[in-house]
Amino acid sequence: MSDGEGAPPLLPGEGGGSAGATAAAASSRLTPLALAALTMVCVILSIGPWPVGVFQDDGIYMVLAKSLATGEGYRFLQMPGVPNATHYPPLYPAFLALLWKLWPQFPQNVVLFKFANAALLSLAAVGTFRFSREFGGLSERAAVLMTVAFVCCAPLMLLSVMVLSEPMFLVFLIPTIAASERALRSGRPRDAVMAGAAAGILSLVRSLGLLVAPATILVLLWRRRWSAAVCLGVATAVVIAPWQFWVAHHAHEVPAIFVGKYGSYFGWWTQAIQSEGLGWVVRVAGHNLRMMTEQGWGSTSTEMLPLPVRLAATLAASSFFLGGLLRLSRRLPATGLFIAMYFAMVVVWPFAPARFTWGIWPLVGLCFANGVGLVADLAPGRQAGTDPVPAGRRRLAVLGQRALLATASLLLFGYISYNVKGVTRGWWTQLQQGVADRAYPMAQWVQANTKPTDVLATDDDLLIYLYTGRQTIPTGPFTAQEHLLPQTPAFAAASLREILRIYRVNYVMASTRYGTYAANGLVVGRQPEIRVVAVVKTGAIYTPTLRRAGS
Repeated sequence: MSDGEGAPPLLPGEGGGSAGATAAAASSRLTPLALAALTMVCVILSIGPWPVGVFQDDGIYMVLAKSLATGEGYRFLQMPGVPNATHYPPLYPAFLALLWKLWPQFPQNVVLFKFANAALLSLAAVGTFRFSREFGGLSERAAVLMTVAFVCCAPLMLLSVMVLSEPMFLVFLIPTIAASERALRSGRPRDAVMAGAAAGILSLVRSLGLLVAPATILVLLWRRRWSAAVCLGVATAVVIAPWQFWVAHHAHEVPAIFVGKYGSYFGWWTQAIQSEGLGWVVRVAGHNLRMMTEQGWGSTSTEMLPLPVRLAATLAASSFFLGGLLRLSRRLPATGLFIAMYFAMVVVWPFAPARFTWGIWPLVGLCFANGVGLVADLAPGRQAGTDPVPAGRRRLAVLGQRALLATASLLLFGYISYNVKGVTRGWWTQLQQGVADRAYPMAQWVQANTKPTDVLATDDDLLIYLYTGRQTIPTGPFTAQEHLLPQTPAFAAASLREILRIYRVNYVMASTRYGTYAANGLVVGRQPEIRVVAVVKTGAIYTPTLRRAGS
């Protein structure tokens, strides 16, 4: 690894003549293409024949893409009243809408969207490699290894074989942080405007991308680059202002009970804080840190080993990551601060942290690579001729350094094993197949037994809408509090009762634990509020027994 800003020094036998320079240049051109091809092939081979909508988010993106492509605006077409959408920023749905225009036949066009994600992730691999070389201080070999390990890997395969926004986010993230670093180096307002605009665009793919802007502004202020900081902030605000105005104007079109699934995430989170207090945030942070620790055990294949070994692996991995983050921050302060701010947000956010961690997985890999490079560059033997340290202490230091590098090798071996298990066991197939197998009998019943105008309350509202055309709503809310404590049967039943009060529902379809909780609570008593009309192998279908006002 090299600590310089440009390319690393040539290895013995690589430099000198024009033939060596020509070969090096050819290799430099071919390496990104090879990485792109490898990544695309891996994603394409992992794509299965599963329906879209199995992951909730992919269903939302598809509904919004359909809405834009068919001229309906930016709306939740599946819901009665087709409210305007404020849940996710619009750039990825707009990209899908363009593809939908090219191939408007659904569900045949789903394969196009999945192949598009394969292409996006291959671009992300190229960007990661080049950023690691030009900004991240890695040699070409180290950059290749890091890119393969943290882009062409099981976690990102899982996110790329479904219609999710992470591949596009990574494509935009790399040039955005590169633009921020250029603005820091030059201090010129023009570069700051470009960086601010890039950060604003990034946030229109995934909202957390906005953190690049404050991270860069803080470094500019620290360096007393006042005009550049103002220019960056103004450029970011100009880009995101239309979307923020849209959210503020339409945020209340979705009923409060569905804010967690279809409303503003920020409002959903702040409402939970107001309800539960700041102590709840602390409990969320503790819970997420435990989940991240367990995620680390899984990623290093140590989850089945004795606890002392797992704790040692956690200490080692954390040390390499934090050491690498500090080293990276000295070279790339905006990038380092963005990573720190991003993880701070993930820790307090009431959702499984793995999804967000994988969203910047290449940057996590860059931190680990810099951590290993930090240890390698501290090798005492390199200054043996001038080092005043006594020989005995120097030998001890060399042994310590070798032990740390051996530990890094063991962690890498564990990470490789983790990815091999992910591929051979088909993690993404298991996830998609489980939901598809549950929802398919429900969709068949809907096609055969309901009218196009019927409204369904179902656990798979997006998937059922996309494949049957019936308007749908969820059977219950998604609450921030359930990240720590599961919904109780009483809460689920009360929520379904509220949903049936708000909407004129023709059928309730329960196939998950929460859906069954809710239905069971309303089917009992002297005056049952719903009654069973059909049973399929994955659940039951009910109809309301009381006439409700609805909306």
